[in-house]
Amino acid sequence: MVGQPVRLRSVLSIGKLAGSPEAGRYYTDAVARGREDYYQGSGEAPGAWAGAGAQLLELDGRVDDEHFGALLRGVDPKSGNALRSSRGPSRTAGFDLTFSAPKSVSVLFGIADEETVVVVRRAHDEAVTAALGYLERAATFTRRGTNGREMLRGEGLVVAAFRHRTSRAGDPQLHTHAVVANTTFAAGAWSTLDSRAIHKHAKTAGYLYHAELRHQISQELGLGWGPLL
Repeated sequence: MVGQPVRLRSVLSIGKLAGSPEAGRYYTDAVARGREDYYQGSGEAPGAWAGAGAQLLELDGRVDDEHFGALLRGVDPKSGNALRSSRGPSRTAGFDLTFSAPKSVSVLFGIADEETVVVVRRAHDEAVTAALGYLERAATFTRRGTNGREMLRGEGLVVAAFRHRTSRAGDPQLHTHAVVANTTFAAGAWSTLDSRAIHKHAKTAGYLYHAELRHQISQELGLGWGPLL
C-alpha cells in the first residue's frame, strides 16, 4: 500500500459522564479478561493512566477498576481525600473525549499484517497523547471564589485512556476513550474543571490529532493522503 492515497478525517467527540456509581462500567466491562481473549478478538485492551494530573495522584500504568471508580466519585484513589470543589457535589463525574481514527485508517488497522498494525496503533496512541497535551496546556482551568469569579490554571488532567479496536456494532473502528476526571489541581488544592475551555478547544485538539496521526503514518509507512470524495 506504500504510496497509495488514504482518505483521512479526524473526529473528536465529547460526552459527559453522570456522577453515578455506574459511570465507568462501560469502559471497564469492555476490557478483555485475559490475553487469550484479547487476541481472539473478545474484549479490548486495558486502560492506561495519562495526564499530568494522574502523575500528581501517583496513578501510572494499567487502570485499576477500583481506582477508576473512586476517581469518578471525586475521591483520591489512594488517600481517600476529596478531589472536587467544596461548593457542593458535582453531577458530572468526568468527560469522555473520544478520538476516532478515520475509516480508512481503521480498515488498514483491521486487515493489515501485524507489523503494520503495530505502526498504526502506535501512531494513533501518539496522536492522542499530543492532543491531550494540547488540552492540558490550553484548556485546563478551574474556578473558585464567589460565584466562581476567580479562574485558575490547573496543573494537568487526570485521564484514563481506553483504546478500542471496534465500534459497538462490531465494525473496525480504532478509537480511544480518554476519560477525563472532573478535577484538576490548582493553587494547592483539587477542584472541579471548568469544562467550557475543553469544549472551546476541542476542534483544535481534533485537528492536532488528525495532523499527528497523518504525520506518523506517512513517516512510518510512506502512505499518501488525498482529498475526501
